[in-house]
Amino acid sequence: MANYAIFDEQYYLSQYPWLKPAIDAGIIKSGREHFEKFGQAAGITKISRYFDEDTYLAQNQDIAPFVRTANNQNRPFASGLDHFIQYGYEEGRTAVSSDYDEAFYTVNNRDLQPFIQNGTFKNGYQHFIQFGAKEDRFGTSFFESRYLSRNPDIVPFVNSGALKTGREHYFNFGKNEPAREATFVGTSGNDILTGIGAGYTNLIGVEVGLSSTGYRNYESDGSNEFDTLIGSSGQDGFELGERLLSGTFPLYIGPGFATIRNFTKGQDYIVLTGYSLDTYNFVPVNNNRDLAIQTNGLPVVKNGISQTSSGDTIAVIENGGNLGFNVLFNFSGGSFFIN
Repeated sequence: MANYAIFDEQYYLSQYPWLKPAIDAGIIKSGREHFEKFGQAAGITKISRYFDEDTYLAQNQDIAPFVRTANNQNRPFASGLDHFIQYGYEEGRTAVSSDYDEAFYTVNNRDLQPFIQNGTFKNGYQHFIQFGAKEDRFGTSFFESRYLSRNPDIVPFVNSGALKTGREHYFNFGKNEPAREATFVGTSGNDILTGIGAGYTNLIGVEVGLSSTGYRNYESDGSNEFDTLIGSSGQDGFELGERLLSGTFPLYIGPGFATIRNFTKGQDYIVLTGYSLDTYNFVPVNNNRDLAIQTNGLPVVKNGISQTSSGDTIAVIENGGNLGFNVLFNFSGGSFFIN
């Protein structure tokens, strides 16, 4: 049975503006009616920001032999989208767009797990299409809402459909513009995040979400996480903690730490929480090749109890054995940047 849950009326009309006069004249009632009666059979595919025809066919190669081509019009499906609507959505196929990563979304939104297990949703993608995208949940490690808030000049192009997402803009254009800033985030598990771009890239290995008021909040603290943060050719910020409205929030306290790669002295930053560099030690490890960042009397709160952390490795900087650090920015409230 055909399922049109991914159909986005506004986006469809933005991609096929020649339909609007027909709707205004009452020839057809909506873009959805046009697609169901004519567009689907004609091979039209731009019905959602989060479905890409080329990606679907490349990631689901078993389908390609059944999709019509100019040389073979007798195949059963007008497009990969035609297959997805008839079968793929209900089959739980999720490799449909570069702007959606099923593994990331399901781990980053642990509250969905019971609903996937009880069959309310076959997968994270179904939730994302129906609810998640509207709730500003992000479908990949790219922090979409933050990018749009920091780059308001892009928003009209996303709203109009000229761009599908802020992520599309960044990977096609923004990464080459030094003034653009991007943030990549991880999950509550072990992650590998790779910075990309000529401008400032912020790498946060833990699970991050948005509060009801639109502020960033941490949904994991790095405990029992072993994340790898890989810098780009541009300027990078490796986040190991931050000040929040409720106080400081250090990451990787207890088991777990971040491995930092491609750190460039004098260009990149490491973000730490606290009021003084003295609450950390920088210890050469692995035959002095690498540098460990360890707590040294750092005030922390674990399980609601205030305590002091010492000797806990929160990060290892590969090939950083000879590095020395200075505080560049010190924010009231308890976080600072070093390089």
